[in-house]
Amino acid sequence: MSTTSLELGEVVNVEVREASGAVTPFSHEYPVDASSLLRIPSLNMIVAAGKALQPDLRDEIHDRFVSDGVLSSLTVNVTPSSTLVDLENTIQPGETIFVRLLNTDGTIDSSSGSFPVDASGSIHMPFLGGVLLNNNRFFEAEHQIEQGLSDGGFFAQPLVNVTRTQLA
Repeated sequence: MSTTSLELGEVVNVEVREASGAVTPFSHEYPVDASSLLRIPSLNMIVAAGKALQPDLRDEIHDRFVSDGVLSSLTVNVTPSSTLVDLENTIQPGETIFVRLLNTDGTIDSSSGSFPVDASGSIHMPFLGGVLLNNNRFFEAEHQIEQGLSDGGFFAQPLVNVTRTQLA
């Protein structure tokens, strides 16, 4: 984790609490993707690469929850994670990847999980069946899965993270 500003592939722990102090389902680890974005369900995209965690990113996340009408009274805390997302290497047969699907309310969809990449370079997952990911980078796989879920009418605004390790 960079000491001054976020870089592509770094992962941020975001904790969102309601005014009552209850932790919301939006509290997760979120990676800075290949487009420099931090993607949080129900929020417009947040440019994260190059930003300091505190106060810049924390305040922007807070302000987006309010301005986008998702939550009106909340606190946000952001901390670095030791996890990094591999943005360069490609998905290969024999690997196991983790696909995390977040619903618009921030909850993790039950179809999330670990999926082995078979000899043809495909994973087999709920809703979509076989998805050919061979030689895709992780962000390309995310887009492909999101597009399939949206085009198939399974989710209106799917948010997918694909990693070699499970994100919280």
